[in-house]
Amino acid sequence: MAKPSGLKRPCPPSRNGAGAAARGRNQPPQPQPPMASVTMPVPADEYNHRADGEHPEAEEAVEELEIENDDDITEGAAALFGINMGDGEHPIDVDSSDGDGGVDTSQSQDTNGASSGKLTAACWEDFVPIFDESGKIRTHAICKRCGKKFVARANIGTGSLNRHMATCRKKQDNDRRVQSRLSMNANGLHNWVYDAARARNELCRLIARLDLPLGVGDTQAWEDYIQNAHNPAFQKVSRQTTTRDMHKLFAEERALLMHSLLPACSSVSITSDIWSGNAKEDYVSVVAHYVGADWELHKKVVGFRLIEAAHTGANIAEKICSVVEEFGLIDKVFAVSLDNASANSKAFDILQPMLFGYLGSYPTPTKEDPHKVKYLLVHQRCACHIINLIVKSGLKRFSPYLEAFRTAINFLNSSNQRIALFKNYCIARGVRPRKFGLDMDVRWNSTYLMLKHLLPYRDVFSVWIESNYGEQLLTPQHWYAADQIMKFLEMFYDATVALSGVYYPTAPLMMHHILDFAEHLHKAELDPGFRSIASPMKLKFLKYWGDIPLLYSYAFILDPRAKMKGFFNVLELLAKQTGTPYGVYYGDVKESMTRLFSKYEQRYGAARSQRPPMPSAPSGKRKQAWGKIYGGPGASSSSCSPASSSTSGVNELIAYLDSDPVTDWGESFDILLWWRDHKLTYPILSIMARDIMSVPVSTVSSKSCFSCTARILEDRRRRLLPEHVEMLTCIKDWDQAARKEQHAPEDTALEELFDNLYLDEGEGSGSGSGSGGTAGAGAG
Repeated sequence: MAKPSGLKRPCPPSRNGAGAAARGRNQPPQPQPPMASVTMPVPADEYNHRADGEHPEAEEAVEELEIENDDDITEGAAALFGINMGDGEHPIDVDSSDGDGGVDTSQSQDTNGASSGKLTAACWEDFVPIFDESGKIRTHAICKRCGKKFVARANIGTGSLNRHMATCRKKQDNDRRVQSRLSMNANGLHNWVYDAARARNELCRLIARLDLPLGVGDTQAWEDYIQNAHNPAFQKVSRQTTTRDMHKLFAEERALLMHSLLPACSSVSITSDIWSGNAKEDYVSVVAHYVGADWELHKKVVGFRLIEAAHTGANIAEKICSVVEEFGLIDKVFAVSLDNASANSKAFDILQPMLFGYLGSYPTPTKEDPHKVKYLLVHQRCACHIINLIVKSGLKRFSPYLEAFRTAINFLNSSNQRIALFKNYCIARGVRPRKFGLDMDVRWNSTYLMLKHLLPYRDVFSVWIESNYGEQLLTPQHWYAADQIMKFLEMFYDATVALSGVYYPTAPLMMHHILDFAEHLHKAELDPGFRSIASPMKLKFLKYWGDIPLLYSYAFILDPRAKMKGFFNVLELLAKQTGTPYGVYYGDVKESMTRLFSKYEQRYGAARSQRPPMPSAPSGKRKQAWGKIYGGPGASSSSCSPASSSTSGVNELIAYLDSDPVTDWGESFDILLWWRDHKLTYPILSIMARDIMSVPVSTVSSKSCFSCTARILEDRRRRLLPEHVEMLTCIKDWDQAARKEQHAPEDTALEELFDNLYLDEGEGSGSGSGSGGTAGAGAG
């Protein structure tokens, strides 16, 4: 009989001591019976990783692999080895006894590793063989217990499989003797299994949220804490591993934002600002605002880039445009909000021809330039920055009074002995003891907060200062001026906080606040004591808002409680307070709004629907403000909604403007929800309203990430690479966005800075200056 090909080891000797050669001489040759073995290839991806048990589907696969005819195998063995396998007395040694190697003879094989026949090695009880595309050559094996994959060619033996089998069985037996740990999810209770990859991923999120060092997972203190308090199986994670995991997490979150969230919105509005840190490095933030498919406002930091060159308009525009292009938003930008700086104005001029693709442009030829066009990209100047300029122009007149208060507060805070004396004096007078924070020149809202917390201590503070300073520093006239200044600044402070919101539209609020500012300054001009202060503030107000930006008018008109009737009334009230006629402006707004709507018809004309609308579902402006616009709370305006009439064949904008305003003036009214519920009546106008409502009127959203970055780039972390700073900033912002925690954090931090200075609490005895902190909403 011909020797089978691929058999490398010699046949074992027979009982009579004759080898294969002897058997060949003494026994007549017998024909080799046909083998009835059918080997089915098993793809590797059928066996996924499972850490808590075996794979029942793997056992079924083994049964399919071993379709055998026992009689044929017995006859073949007798012909090949000269023994009878049916009596069970002639074992064949296919593996070395120690399991460390040898050639796997559990299958007959050729020199190329092709195999057929039954798998008889003990390890195949725990493994499933994987074959190549031909189905003949075994390449790998997968453990049924843990799902790990091993190289298992027939010509390299099964030693590695035997070693893993022993280890895996021992581990599984030990796990069965340990009490199960349970975890709760949406599907109920289940066995909790420690996942090292998930632990590292959550560690990255924790580092970003709490501004921890990247190497915190590699410290002994961290390992001891986790092992002793939470999970004994935890192992330290090196800084390099954490950095790689952070890159992976950032890439996954960024891809989700780029390919799922942003494409679902019709347009985005961009805000940007520049931050200078303690590390002498300047960064440009790029923040996207959009109304998602859920008709809710969202804010996401999409870029935080190091700007190494000068802060020129060209360099700022280049950084913004590069981020927008990376996210594929070149043709989706509706508006850009920037601070009122000359470099930012130049940057917008450069950005216009790059980002005008969403709505395009229209020709505005002149004699000098017959090919001139006007881009419909909206330029929004930061309203909070303008409020800051208005207020600071008036506070200059209060400087003598404010300097006296600053001197007194600094006198108290400059000595621990004086603080202790003032504390004892407050206790003796029955007043809760505290320190007071100093304001900052660049932040007028800190001046307001300084006076707000100082005025309730007027009696005890003035007496203590007079007895310890050596002279009367604060006179009754000083306190009267401080009280008037605080009341005067209160409206501007409240407006700054309201216009810094993130999760509600701020553009519709601007007409209300502009009217409030005009009335406030007009009354102050009539007061002889405030005339010298109000006059420069009013001039600054008219410089920026004498010509009302079209965006504010669009947003106000698209508030269904206002429409054209409310807009006309607001302009009349403004004309009385400022002396500026707005008759021509009223017509210009209507004409430009019609032109803008025609662009939306060209872009979204296919979205028109004639189905009846859904009923409206009632954050809006307070009821008193609407009463002022419509002549008092008792003014009647029928709530004749255009929902009752079809807009088919009629321009949606005309139908909306000609209808009566909605009279739901409660603070709970949600403009976006109203447009969502009427999107079938106004399929195109609702898209236009959604885009306009997404524009933030301030750049506070960009400034808010600076307070996060100040903690990321603190003195102990100046070695962070710029790409790591961007990763940490973005991951932290996206995590806050998922929990709706992005709303004006700097205002809260600033107020807490002045409020948490009580001396009867350990937590409140922080620095007395109150000058630490980050750029706030009112910062210039």
